Amino acid sequence: MLKQTTKKSNHPSRALAAFLRILGILTAGVLLVVIHVACAGVVDDAAREQRVQTLEASIQSLADENSALRGELATLRDENATLRERLDDQDARLQEIEEVTASMEIFLPLLEQWTKGKDDKEGKEPQPEGTVLERTVGLAEEAGGEVYRLEHPTRKDPAVLVLPLEHIDGTTPLIVSLHGFGGNAADHSRYFPLHERVNSHGFALLLPNGIPNNEGSRFWNPTDECCDGGKSGEDDVAYLTELVARAREIKEFGPVYVFGYSNGGFMAHHLGCKGLPGLRAVASLAGTSYVADSSCAGAPPVSALHIHGTADSVILYAGDASEAEGNGKGAFYLGAQDIVARYSRIADCPWPTDPQPYATLDFDRSVPGAETQAFRLQEGCAEGITIELWSGEGSGHAPAYGDDPANGDAFVDALLAWLLAQE
Repeated sequence: MLKQTTKKSNHPSRALAAFLRILGILTAGVLLVVIHVACAGVVDDAAREQRVQTLEASIQSLADENSALRGELATLRDENATLRERLDDQDARLQEIEEVTASMEIFLPLLEQWTKGKDDKEGKEPQPEGTVLERTVGLAEEAGGEVYRLEHPTRKDPAVLVLPLEHIDGTTPLIVSLHGFGGNAADHSRYFPLHERVNSHGFALLLPNGIPNNEGSRFWNPTDECCDGGKSGEDDVAYLTELVARAREIKEFGPVYVFGYSNGGFMAHHLGCKGLPGLRAVASLAGTSYVADSSCAGAPPVSALHIHGTADSVILYAGDASEAEGNGKGAFYLGAQDIVARYSRIADCPWPTDPQPYATLDFDRSVPGAETQAFRLQEGCAEGITIELWSGEGSGHAPAYGDDPANGDAFVDALLAWLLAQE
């Protein structure tokens, strides 16, 4: 009995101890879980922080690369702008060279000669040689004209007078043909071969040379004032008047006409206001007149033909509105519409504000189609006066006139037809 009682009293203690052991084990497990979770959280935060730092470094690297690329792009843009400026400068210089070439009146004749062949052994025409006088005389004699040399006491180069084989005193007209700046009578005649029509059209031709400037370029002085830029103050009106008088000592002529190209065109228009004995009409290609030419005030009316390309970059079709050398006289030279308007005012027949062409002409081989519109004013003008404008759409300073398989030298034929009709 005593033994049984003892066993019963020890059983609750063992259960409690077992419970406590289990509780301890559970507590330890919980603590281990807590510690594991805590440690895991620390590890995850550190990894996350490391990943964030890595991403931030990548973003910074990309930003640096982007900034570097932007810098390279800016540099390329600057280099591109500089290259464009250089190309524009080269284009401007090329245009200047082309304009100078055009004003020298040599480019087109030589180009025509080169296209026919440069090998003299194949029977091709050689490049022109000799002095200006020799070449001018040679051209006139080849065309069958009767040639005279007109000396002048103050000029080095004699002028050349070409007479038709059939001359009628007092009736045969005289055409004075004036070269452009830097040109001469020989090259001018190759560009505008009027000498080839002397016999067929029955006129005389006077081919003078302007005086050289300091650089040796011949020019005309189409003003009453001395010219700047190395030009002298030669009185070319007096010089040409003297030449016409010397020509009349050889033969007597009927009406006198003046045709000029570029600077020679300026001179032709100046003579249109200053006058020449017997002057009946003037014609100008790519050369207009100075705004300040006071000679035109009170000048007698004269028939005038102005020919100008709308794409002329040397003597602008619209004129030059800048001041000449800062002299305060306003626009430098007149535009095409302005110069014919000046002649129309002198002839008391105002040039219309919206003129309509009476014909379309095909002169310039470098421009497709019939490029030249012809405008004419006669009605209301002083008796016998005709004022015309031939506007070459797309033509430049030195249009590609000359022999054409279809039209021949259409410009020269049309020019002569107009001049000789002004009786």
